[in-house]
Amino acid sequence: MADPFERDFGYLLPFFDKVEGAAASLKDPRAREELVALMREERDRWARIRELLGGTPGKAVESRAPVAVVPAVTPVRPPAKPVRAERPAGFTVGSLRVHRDEGGS
Repeated sequence: MADPFERDFGYLLPFFDKVEGAAASLKDPRAREELVALMREERDRWARIRELLGGTPGKAVESRAPVAVVPAVTPVRPPAKPVRAERPAGFTVGSLRVHRDEGGS
């Protein structure tokens, strides 16, 4: 059976090529350098992921500093506007046409 992820890698790697090509056209040199570095890291990560999926043994991963968990903030809604109980004068509900079967002229 063929590798079930091979097709996905076939899309992913050319996508990385496109992003790297776009990085070369960035005018800001710092942004260009950062994007090139990020893409290099991404390629390394995905190459390792591909190896692991292919059966290469895992290795011990360095322990990183714990990530601080920030509690979700529930947005505060403003109080609802009071519903106006009175109807504006001059407006009606329903049809304004008189139907023939209702005895209209």
